[in-house]
Amino acid sequence: MSTDRRRFGLALASLAAVSQTACAKKYEPLRIWAMGLEGEALGALAGNFEAQNPAVPVRVQALPWGAAHEKLLTAFAADNLPDVIALGNTWVSEFAALGALEPLNSRLSRSSITSDRWFDGARKSVTLDGQVLGVPWYVDTRLLFYRTDLLQKAGFDEPANTWAGWDAQLAALSGACRGGKYGLLMPFAEYEPLVAFCLQADAPILIDSDTRGGFRQPGIRDSFAYAASLYQRGYAARLTHSEVTDVYSSFARDDFAFIITGPWNLAEFARRLPANLQDRWATAPLPGPHGPGESSAGGVSLCIPRASKRKDSAFRFIEYLCDPQRQADFYRTTSDLPADRGAWLRTSLMHDRRSLTFFDQLNRTRPPPQVPEWERIANEMVAALERVVRGITTLDAALKGLDEFAWTLLAKRRAMLELKGVA
Repeated sequence: MSTDRRRFGLALASLAAVSQTACAKKYEPLRIWAMGLEGEALGALAGNFEAQNPAVPVRVQALPWGAAHEKLLTAFAADNLPDVIALGNTWVSEFAALGALEPLNSRLSRSSITSDRWFDGARKSVTLDGQVLGVPWYVDTRLLFYRTDLLQKAGFDEPANTWAGWDAQLAALSGACRGGKYGLLMPFAEYEPLVAFCLQADAPILIDSDTRGGFRQPGIRDSFAYAASLYQRGYAARLTHSEVTDVYSSFARDDFAFIITGPWNLAEFARRLPANLQDRWATAPLPGPHGPGESSAGGVSLCIPRASKRKDSAFRFIEYLCDPQRQADFYRTTSDLPADRGAWLRTSLMHDRRSLTFFDQLNRTRPPPQVPEWERIANEMVAALERVVRGITTLDAALKGLDEFAWTLLAKRRAMLELKGVA
């Protein structure tokens, strides 16, 4: 073979390799991580997106919730986060503090996503210092599920919307009035009810730019005192979560009349309660100190890591998923409540009294403090509440301890903000 022919052959091979590399880059899969059932349900929607966007193949990885947080942190440290993360709203601040999330303000302003239709609590959950760091995908909150027949038998038409009114109902549904049973199931291990009561206070849980605990403020103290009194007055059983082996059987046996829980139980109550109880349970907003109370804003949002090299395609996928019709379709698959209020109109949610209560409550939600350390603080709050109820410590000592715990835990945040001249 002549030298010229050999050079020509090598040039052709080089061009072919470059061409293959270019194609491989062009069609490199968009990586999506989502947790639990939602991650598993994304497959069909991703397939439909691929059909409409053949140059953007999608690879969805479903992560178990229990392992997701550690996997996300490990992936961040290894610079291996995917292109889109379905991130729990209470985790957004943590990954924002790491500088891991791409602000979406400019993309949202040019997109078909109508952020005005997001529930306000969800919007606040993904907005830090004016930067929108995620698109709310589905939402979550806590409210009352209750036995209508037990309430009516006690002489009440519907749950009260104030603490004082609810106290009267719980008194009539607890202790000697009902054979030693309890009016309320509120296991100690679940911090969400206590946090909701504190969010109803006229004072923030954390103060001074979220660098210190505000637990000894009168409003927060009143919320703790009220939560503790529910156990101390015999309205709620002093149980840990592990001691409640089957909530649905207990509810069916009249062991309690109220439970504070979330939207997944709409489907579970309909599936697990016996047929003769299906018309004897309902939902109601949380009562508050002086009227209908606020609850905590939870849920999951779709975020783009800063390190993604396919941000435009990633946002196109988010825009596709958050179309109102697809949110409605996703609800039918998973029972997750849409974050876009317009999607509710495309489902049966607005025509069912039980789910309509969630719409009402979701319009009265607040996000918990937006700091990476929040879940550790929330778990310590409910541990302190249990110590008070069991007589291990006093309320004032517990709240002082919570302020000290928060002071230590938020030291790094405080130092960073002091350097910036904020705190």
